[in-house]
Amino acid sequence: SGESGAGKTESTKLLLKHIMNLCKGNSQLEQQILQVNPLLEAFGNAQTVMNDNSSRFGKYIQLRFQNNTVRGAKLNEYLLEKSRVVKQDTGERNFHIFYYMFAGLSSEKKEMYGLLDPSLYRYISGQFGTQDVAQRWKYKYQEVCNALDMVGFQEQEQVDMQAILSGVLSLGNVTFEPEESNGSVKVSEASRGWLKAAAVSVSECIEPIVSYVLYSLWSPAVSCCCFFCADARDSIAKVAYSRVFGWIVCKINELLAEKEDTEVELREIGILDIFGFENFAVNRFEQLCINLANEQLQHFFNHYIFQLEQAAYKEEELPWETITFSNNEPVLNLLLAKPLGLLSLLDEQSAFPQATDKTFVDKLNSSFKGNLHFQPDRGRVLGFSIIHYAGKV
Repeated sequence: SGESGAGKTESTKLLLKHIMNLCKGNSQLEQQILQVNPLLEAFGNAQTVMNDNSSRFGKYIQLRFQNNTVRGAKLNEYLLEKSRVVKQDTGERNFHIFYYMFAGLSSEKKEMYGLLDPSLYRYISGQFGTQDVAQRWKYKYQEVCNALDMVGFQEQEQVDMQAILSGVLSLGNVTFEPEESNGSVKVSEASRGWLKAAAVSVSECIEPIVSYVLYSLWSPAVSCCCFFCADARDSIAKVAYSRVFGWIVCKINELLAEKEDTEVELREIGILDIFGFENFAVNRFEQLCINLANEQLQHFFNHYIFQLEQAAYKEEELPWETITFSNNEPVLNLLLAKPLGLLSLLDEQSAFPQATDKTFVDKLNSSFKGNLHFQPDRGRVLGFSIIHYAGKV
């Protein structure tokens, strides 16, 4: 456990190496388990203000043993921070893989994927730094390619994957403008080249976006429609990247699965590597989910270490001094209760086409008025604060 940058992921890697060493670490499978890390970090890690190599997803690794030998493994991924694909705060970067591609791809490959100077892309932030940094990213790109080969991605699959990533970046530069003839919205003339680079069909992708936005809003202003079309564009980019990440995880699990059926029972060790508690200048839905997961882990710890242990002491009539602890159940109830918890109210609002950020925040303010763990935001920005066990966010 610990906040971002405390060393959770590095500890996980060291623990895996230690376990593999105890198993002699000679089998191909055991080496493959260690070699998938660079791939996961390239697609799932990014620079934040707290950590240059911050895990932006959680993972649960199941190692399966028979006769002191690893027979298989399975990886479950959680809470990939998809919003990072389309927006990064000051001092932060997008996922590593984008920077590795710009540094590692040849000029011919960049031309094939339609990649231009990285400074031209709205989804890419941060300076590319020194020549040493570029050289390190170039090495990392080759490491990723080697890992993709090892995991089992065919050459054409790797080409398709990088084409999707390049398309995601180009899609981010597509903008919308009013259609003067009918009061609708269209792709701006200046960004049609980006649309072509993203290999996106106007009829199959852009027109449905515009139609949905116009249908969903009540007598919308055209400027408002342009904003919501851009938001839908970003949603497509986030889903596309998430699907690529899920594709990689599926391939890894195919590689690491048990290769033979056996009637002998397999033993299992599980290792959870998940985000620490987060509190940034701007905290989004991902931070809420991350901090909720940490609240649940804290509750698990409290229940087993304090409540159950002291109940056992009492049952066995052992002498001990009562240990007091902060019970975070009220925070969990605020977030998870049904039908009036925060997440349930979010689901309810999502079912209404005309719901907005303001209607959602107004609903929370009225529902949780007087709740000690909820604070309305009195400023101009639509938001609210949750008083977590680790602090106010």
